[in-house]
Amino acid sequence: MRECGTSKGGAGEPGGAYVLGSGTSDRLSRTADLIAARSTERWGERQRTTIIGRHASVDTVLEQATRFARSDSPVLITGETGTGKELFARAIYLLSPRWNREFLSVNCAQYRDSQLISSELFGHKRGSFTGAVNDHQGIFETAEGGVVFLDEIGELSAQAQALLLRLFSEGEILPVGANRSRRVNVRTVMATNRNLKEMVDAGTFRADLYYRLRQLNLRIPPVRERGNDWRMIVDHYVEEAAAASGAEQKQFSPQALAVLGQHDWPGNVRELRAVAESSFHLSDGLVIGPESFGESLESVSRLREMSAVPLLPIVSAPPETLLGRLLAGEGSFWALVHEPFLERDLNRHQVRDIVAGGLSRSGGSYKRLLALFGIAQEDYLKFMDFLRHHRLKPTHGRSDA
Repeated sequence: MRECGTSKGGAGEPGGAYVLGSGTSDRLSRTADLIAARSTERWGERQRTTIIGRHASVDTVLEQATRFARSDSPVLITGETGTGKELFARAIYLLSPRWNREFLSVNCAQYRDSQLISSELFGHKRGSFTGAVNDHQGIFETAEGGVVFLDEIGELSAQAQALLLRLFSEGEILPVGANRSRRVNVRTVMATNRNLKEMVDAGTFRADLYYRLRQLNLRIPPVRERGNDWRMIVDHYVEEAAAASGAEQKQFSPQALAVLGQHDWPGNVRELRAVAESSFHLSDGLVIGPESFGESLESVSRLREMSAVPLLPIVSAPPETLLGRLLAGEGSFWALVHEPFLERDLNRHQVRDIVAGGLSRSGGSYKRLLALFGIAQEDYLKFMDFLRHHRLKPTHGRSDA
């Protein structure tokens, strides 16, 4: 998800858009430009990582990220929901010597089953648990030489925590059901919006793992601690919305800016983005007034007040429903599956199930699957590259049919 005064790119976004603060050094400016350039080289223009902000706290975070990138030790990124923890994880990766190798991310909160998350991360042997019909290579082996980003690390099961500690202590992984460990060369960056020390005290997070993680801790400040950065960020997303829709640029009225300036942004940059995009589309003319905000400023605040428990990822529909919509021609694979997966509202297992369901109707042919999934023939290689890069291909299916 694009968040935090940083983003993973988007239409109309200027290259190397680190907006200098009064005390920002040329070195930090060059660092931000390097992040933007390398992210474009690795993932394309639409996935460019851009850092936005004038507040001194942004400079501090970028400087820390630069130092942490030189090490191979695990990094723990902390901060409230919506502050942009994954984007700074990408920045650490892009500034490291591993930047031209794999960067794979996993949202641990999406895997509520202990065996499933352990299998996803460390792999499993055939027959090790119900449903393990084949050997499976985990994320850490797949990312050999690169970086693995574990979001919502506080949601890891006790079994997965033990396996992760083994990786940090011995440099080895033990697939589920295996009796021999395997050495891997991988850097791990983790993030959480929870207080791990409180979890240790409550007995829900391993103390030995916690003390390994806290050595390199990068805290991302919330929007309310970043002065007037909210103005730059919300303007950025309005410009992005205009470019994406091919419409003229719009500006906020003084009254609208006054309303925004009084808000404390509990949803942080994710909330800023939602307000910017919704008000852009709801406003008439080229000036966005406060009447365009509707309830968008209040929705995140109400959710935050309702519960202190971290919200689970919201999935628009279960895999079988999405497959049905694809087969009924109610949307394309790019809109119904690709985008939710990149936004991490669908996990790998769910996407594999959708693709497997489509293959069962195409006779195992990926080329015949294109028509079923609303994919143009000229996008065949793009589709296959997406499946390969993210390890989404089921065990059956043929690409030469």
